[in-house]
Amino acid sequence: MKAKIKEIIIILVISIALVLTHQVIASMQSANYKIWLDTFGSAGGSGASSALQMNSSLASPSGPMGTSNNFGEKSGFAPIENEPSIGFSVQGGELDFGQLSPAATAYSSHSFSAYTNSRFGYKIQVYGEPLHIVDHVMTAMGNVAASSVPGTEQFGINLVENTVPAVGTNPFGGIGRVSDQYNSANQYAYSDGAVVAYAPSFSYQTDFSTSVIVNISPYTPAGIYTTILTYEFVPVF
Repeated sequence: MKAKIKEIIIILVISIALVLTHQVIASMQSANYKIWLDTFGSAGGSGASSALQMNSSLASPSGPMGTSNNFGEKSGFAPIENEPSIGFSVQGGELDFGQLSPAATAYSSHSFSAYTNSRFGYKIQVYGEPLHIVDHVMTAMGNVAASSVPGTEQFGINLVENTVPAVGTNPFGGIGRVSDQYNSANQYAYSDGAVVAYAPSFSYQTDFSTSVIVNISPYTPAGIYTTILTYEFVPVF
């Protein structure tokens, strides 16, 4: 007998954790602008040419040479102490998949945003069981990404734009990145506690979209399935 599963809902709960090790980058902002990096130097000043104008400060050159048709610059880094700056928000805290069928994939999506001025960036983990009732938990797709297969019990996510099914968008803004197993279109995975996104260093706001897919088999027990997924945002200073 085919399962009839109605009003399946996922509720997303936000959790934020801070790991403070170093405080090296500061930011300032007003209603009209934000300065993500600033420093005080022992020397420097204004410089101008026919093609550009620049205010500079004296620091130890440590980065690569950057060039264009009109100028070249050797970059450096000067650490400063200030309060950490972070931002993390999840939009769309409840997803409803309606009635499921073994013949088709159910899907939905929500978005979240993250930024930090930490030199060491951040990571975002997701915790929680797949959709479940009292005596049955749907099968998580695990650490290895795979295709959605209607008629096979699957619970999976990814964080990119897909066509099968047509759901989700690619990350936008900043330098936030998607972990490898969640970064392939039309391939899904899910493992409790997995790191799904990260930034390797300080980043402007990155907007992410999480696509959630659910498939059932003809033998999946009927019932109202629910779960709570908890996002943990960990900026490292």
